[in-house]
Amino acid sequence: MPDPKPQGSTTASSLPTLQEGLTQFLNAKAKGDDSGNYRRNAKRVITRWIDWLAQRDIESSKQLDETVLAHYAEHLRRRVAANEAETTGGGIARSTAWTYYNTISAFLGWASKWGYLQENYARAGLAQESMPERSASQQSQQQFWTPDQRTQILNYVNKRAHNAIDEKGFDAKVEARDRALVTVLAFTGVRASEVFRSEHDNRTGRQGIRWRDVDLDEQTISVLGKNQQRQSAWLLKQAIPAVERYRTISDPPTDDWPVFPTRHAPSLYQCARTHLREVEGEDEESIEAILEESSIEEMLREYQIVPPAITTTGARSVMKRLCEAAELEIPTPPEGPGYLQLHGARRGIGDTFYRMDRGTAQDLMRHQSLETTKDHYSHIDANEGAKRASEMLDRAED
Repeated sequence: MPDPKPQGSTTASSLPTLQEGLTQFLNAKAKGDDSGNYRRNAKRVITRWIDWLAQRDIESSKQLDETVLAHYAEHLRRRVAANEAETTGGGIARSTAWTYYNTISAFLGWASKWGYLQENYARAGLAQESMPERSASQQSQQQFWTPDQRTQILNYVNKRAHNAIDEKGFDAKVEARDRALVTVLAFTGVRASEVFRSEHDNRTGRQGIRWRDVDLDEQTISVLGKNQQRQSAWLLKQAIPAVERYRTISDPPTDDWPVFPTRHAPSLYQCARTHLREVEGEDEESIEAILEESSIEEMLREYQIVPPAITTTGARSVMKRLCEAAELEIPTPPEGPGYLQLHGARRGIGDTFYRMDRGTAQDLMRHQSLETTKDHYSHIDANEGAKRASEMLDRAED
């Protein structure tokens, strides 16, 4: 099997089957530092996944999307539930479910790199939300923004935004947006899927937060929570100045405007053309003439065409770019992601508050019970418990 073609050169007719893609993936791993054991396990897991897809008449990468991965995640969730109920066979542990899922994610990440997929659908919000919660040991190993990392990235985006505003004034939209994006992640405890757009989830509340959802006076953001109910996420006062300044600079024409609209030009032009054709009744010649009269941003505002919000994939790209520019020292693959992950902000602020007050952490994270919060931060309880026991033993021996 030859190596994949360079990214961008793959056409729809040359897309490999999933089984062919698996062979290429394993060959690529054989040329790297991955052990033979990893390749054997990956082949077993991915082959079973391909069989699972075949039972649903899915045999090509063209048929994959976020919904397919969400259904697979639900399949794994049911197997975990069966294991914990101990009433039926075929169950698996939470750690095993995540091992399977991460293996599939690695395969899809490789396929995305070579242009076989538009993106790694296993990283999408809907798919990850459908997975069972990680075990306590796994959660303690997940990346979270440490207080130092949070301070470093905030210092960088603050300085960058201040300099841009001093130099460009109201034209500093990108810098103001990036600062607001980081501060919202850092000081709210929101999930990425709650504030950014999910490419394949058209439900209201999964298309990015709107300015009508943000209440700076009440310090809240209305989001569609993991329980599929509207919830008020806290917007800590530390985030207010950046968000308020960004709103002034971006000057949203309506409350329906996304807080973080995409800057992806093809998406904006597609949105504009669809509106002009289906709502304004313009023909193709007139549409192109209108689009040539002004910039796409000005045209959207003039016709009050609400643009799509930035996607979770786009937000990850923003964080990667900012972390690189800020020169943050974050382990790169395979030891780490190489940047501050979106969900790492939620884990980080939760970690900070859990160490100070368990109940406040539960409210911030919007967990239904304190037990859920304790499960997520059991490593802190274990660490603090060990310290207390050590001090008690020292006093007893004295």
